[in-house]
Amino acid sequence: MAEPSRVIHIRNVGHEISESDLLQVVQPFGAVAKLVMLRAKNQALVQMEDLASSVSAIQYYTTIQPSVRGRNVYLQYSSHQELTTDQSSHGRNPDQDEPNRILLVTVHHMLYPMTVEVLHQVFSPYGFVEKIVTFQKSAGFQALIQFESRQSAIQAAGALHGRNIYDGCCQLDIQYSNLSELQVHYNNDRSRDFTNPSLPTEQRPLHCCLDNS
Repeated sequence: MAEPSRVIHIRNVGHEISESDLLQVVQPFGAVAKLVMLRAKNQALVQMEDLASSVSAIQYYTTIQPSVRGRNVYLQYSSHQELTTDQSSHGRNPDQDEPNRILLVTVHHMLYPMTVEVLHQVFSPYGFVEKIVTFQKSAGFQALIQFESRQSAIQAAGALHGRNIYDGCCQLDIQYSNLSELQVHYNNDRSRDFTNPSLPTEQRPLHCCLDNS
């Protein structure tokens, strides 16, 4: 087991488990300073206000198996003493997806076409969406969605990961991108810069200036 830490690493956190569910697991042992849901990994990181609180929680749950919404979850000390959500890429936590204002979204079981408008309708309730870029990869249809703030992206990822856009299909798999800024050159069904509506819809052909008549 890792050495005692204020940060508790929780595994087997299903999509049905919310932040408030996890708070009920650890708050009886002390105040919670930070909580980060790692939806892409079915994990969470909880930083207690002091070391004694996290030690009490870990000791208690070594004898009692915690269950949340019918699912067993597993607690252990994190390898980090503190959660720093704004670390640079060279200092990333190995047990933590780095929260970022840009989300990488993969759509599984896509029975209906995905457009920028559909994605914007789904994600904009969580904050101002600045840019969206969509593309096809071997993993399927993917999109990069840039929010104005990192907090909006965190809320969107926590609420939408694992959810279906339509009944029984178009399931969202959401991770944090490691990009710092999306580059959008055209505003169309595949990409959109909502901060710059004057972008062209497609690349314009170059017309020769010489008159050959």
